[in-house]
Amino acid sequence: MPLAPLRSLLTRLQPHRSRIARLIGLAGVLIVASLLLRGAPRTVDVELELGPLHRQFVELRIAYVQEGQELHGALFSFPNGAPGSLKHSVQLPAGEFEVHTELRPEHGRILASVGRLHAPSDGLVVIRVPTEPR
Repeated sequence: MPLAPLRSLLTRLQPHRSRIARLIGLAGVLIVASLLLRGAPRTVDVELELGPLHRQFVELRIAYVQEGQELHGALFSFPNGAPGSLKHSVQLPAGEFEVHTELRPEHGRILASVGRLHAPSDGLVVIRVPTEPR
């Protein structure tokens, strides 16, 4: 009879029912917490390196896009011309992102580019933003 070993095991576990239930509940809480923490936004430090013509640009727009949806964006203005690099921090959930940038000169056409980053990251993420049309 194949059910005899199962009945024997259930009989031995019967006095420990409440402990087993607590352990199962704790395991469930830990699994849910790990899933929630994995998707929670984390701080990502980003440095945008602008090319040699950085001084001719007066505005920089950044959009962090995941699966076609912009999750975060920022706009920086530089009345006297953009610096050679710009550091900032952004809160992003885990995953792969496209980093859309638009550089606006004082006169002329906006220069757009797309970079990539992975979040979370270990340390500073450096993205090169071209300042010359391709």
